[in-house]
Amino acid sequence: MHSNDLLRGRKEVILYGAGNVGRDVLAILSRHGVSVECFLDRSARPESRWCGVPVHTPDEGPRGSGLPVVISIFNRDVDVSEVSGLLRALGYGPIISFVDLHAMYPEEFGDRFWLTQREIYRRNEASIAAASGVWADEASRFLFEELIAFRKSGDYQRLPKPVLQEIQYLPSDIPGWPAEQPLRLVDCGAYDGDTLTSFERAGPPLEAVAAFEPDLENFRKLATWARSRPSTPSLELTLWPCGVGARTGLIPFCSGLGESSRAGAAGDDLTLFVALDDVLAGFRPNLIKLDVEGSEPEALHGATRLIERHRPGLAVCVYHRPEHLWEVPLLLRGRELGYRFYLRLHGFDGFDLVLYAVPE
Repeated sequence: MHSNDLLRGRKEVILYGAGNVGRDVLAILSRHGVSVECFLDRSARPESRWCGVPVHTPDEGPRGSGLPVVISIFNRDVDVSEVSGLLRALGYGPIISFVDLHAMYPEEFGDRFWLTQREIYRRNEASIAAASGVWADEASRFLFEELIAFRKSGDYQRLPKPVLQEIQYLPSDIPGWPAEQPLRLVDCGAYDGDTLTSFERAGPPLEAVAAFEPDLENFRKLATWARSRPSTPSLELTLWPCGVGARTGLIPFCSGLGESSRAGAAGDDLTLFVALDDVLAGFRPNLIKLDVEGSEPEALHGATRLIERHRPGLAVCVYHRPEHLWEVPLLLRGRELGYRFYLRLHGFDGFDLVLYAVPE
């Protein structure tokens, strides 16, 4: 049954997830005359409330009430299918995912990472079909096609599970990845050093790192990480308190959002963004990682000469905007630089989706 039918005529629902998405769902449903009986949250404390609404653990909530439960969670850490199964086992239902609820009110919720109006997939059928043919292995092709099917339908049966035992950016099943060792890594969107920590623990030797992080609070954490790590004379490590883009200059930036800080017209701060071609002319990278909250195509444009000259391996996040799933591989294939393209999923709900470009 479609979520429209599940909510039709309902004046009350339950929300699973008392966080920022839950707050937004509460506000939008309230504007449409639907009240929230309570929130369910596994970490709820006795007598707790969120936005004035009671919060219960799933065991303590109104099981068997017959009220629809909206899963008001949308992030990389929660398996929505698992949550739905838990709620049904406890006697809750029917269940509505946030992805389906968003399809009912897409303009009010607005674009959230890859989640947007489903009409976009009909308008881009030709590009999607072209991108389906770029992948070097069947696993990537299957993942691409199932992700498109999931985004168009909201059917979680079509959403592949992430490979959680793999370290993001270091999948073990891609031939020739990483292409060269020791690594000369450009880490764009370095956050607090999380990727660098995982690389050091996983074993690929690092010869040189240029790490870029535009959010100053994140950059301070990154600098603390760099100062606290054991000294390695053989590692050339430089930190850049700026973002990466198509050209060098000041642009509006939404700061203070943790790992989600990003460039955008709504930003209150002007922050320096640089073209990698301008600042790394002598660096000789053999691996570039781009997790820059939606600025990945611009960053690739700003690294055109580096990529053409050195042909590094590329690990590019393609989940921050819906169209990146097909536009980024088509952009890179169009340069005809002799890369093989792979796609791997590292998080739930379509998050942490990475395109890997391996030089032939």
